[in-house]
Amino acid sequence: MSALLVRTFYFNVVKRSLLLCCILCAFSAKAQLLDSIRLFTQQRPKLVVKLDSRGSFISNVNVKMVGVKVGLEHAGRFQYGIGYTFLNTPITQVRFVEGQGEVLTKLRFGYVTPYMEYAFYERKHWEVRIPVQLGFGDGALVYEDTEGQKQKLENAFVFLYEPSMTVQYRFLKYFGVSAGWGYRLVFTRVNLDERLTAPIYLYGIKVFFGDLWQDIQR
Repeated sequence: MSALLVRTFYFNVVKRSLLLCCILCAFSAKAQLLDSIRLFTQQRPKLVVKLDSRGSFISNVNVKMVGVKVGLEHAGRFQYGIGYTFLNTPITQVRFVEGQGEVLTKLRFGYVTPYMEYAFYERKHWEVRIPVQLGFGDGALVYEDTEGQKQKLENAFVFLYEPSMTVQYRFLKYFGVSAGWGYRLVFTRVNLDERLTAPIYLYGIKVFFGDLWQDIQR
């Protein structure tokens, strides 16, 4: 057997073996994740209510998305619930409307957000989470006609997928600061003439009211 055939055979065997190992490791990690979540969900959940604020971009404009979420958390590690998020930054543009001429349109963007979070790393004051949320909602371009009435130039149902990762540092027992990054994928059949798919970034301060209330009761 020639050296070339030996090298080709060896390369194919090694390549396929590495691919098989990667697949097995992925299934193993997924199985471990599901086992961990199953273990956490056996513990009694607590109610979580939180304000949600994240930065992003729409057509290269820096915008702010705000909302509220209500959910349940098990063992401080696994959380799930539902919320509502909406665009809190005015996005305007002059567009031509037949019978109206040039008008100033404004983007309206809001959606319901089922979400899930998993804290896969906890060490002393540090915590790393993977929040994932979906979105089902409405996007529209609105304007005022010559009579001052609100009209819709375009209206679309939107579906979103927002995976991200956050890092939190806890200090003074009842407070924490966090930052994170992710990406927002938006799917819609109607062109709103705005680029909605974009990176997202998260930052904020967290107050652990549950721990504070328990210490006050003691």
